[in-house]
Amino acid sequence: MGRDSVVQDTNQPHVVVVPYPAQGHINPLLKFAKILHGRGGFHVTFVNTRYNAHRLLKSRGPASLNDQPGFQFEAIPDGLPPVDADVMQNIPALSESLARTCLEPFVDLVSRVNRKGGPPVSCFVFDAMMPFVAAAAEKFRLPAVAFWPPAACAIWGVAQYPKLIEKGLVPLKDSSYLTNGFLDTLAIA
Repeated sequence: MGRDSVVQDTNQPHVVVVPYPAQGHINPLLKFAKILHGRGGFHVTFVNTRYNAHRLLKSRGPASLNDQPGFQFEAIPDGLPPVDADVMQNIPALSESLARTCLEPFVDLVSRVNRKGGPPVSCFVFDAMMPFVAAAAEKFRLPAVAFWPPAACAIWGVAQYPKLIEKGLVPLKDSSYLTNGFLDTLAIA
């Protein structure tokens, strides 16, 4: 069976992949999505925020988001005001906005993708920093897998937190810890 005939198969598994909108998250999930598509036989819908879809298009050229058979790019709003500068957005504001505003547009997107006539969405792979996807998966009664794209050293560091707490090394203490107990110094921006 040729590749084109597989793409037309409405029984083909269809994964929706959703990275956190930062380069160190988008790139690994895009590579993973390409593996699922090329070697795994999945139909893939890769979902960026509109801001990052525009940045990706600008950096990789106008043909970079052209759909390949069985691989499509979609975008949802991030809930932040439009920014003309080609810079990384304010991470705390972005994270808060994504959590607060993305569920409904994402559910609408998945519903629209399902109405297109291709294979229906069968599962989700999402960046662990995009938990609204898990809520959408529950709504559609579909499986979802959280993906943690940062480097192995970041995972190792996070795994060490319980040991640091156990040894009393965190929360950090300053010289006045006898009076207030913890390092409560405010950062000056």
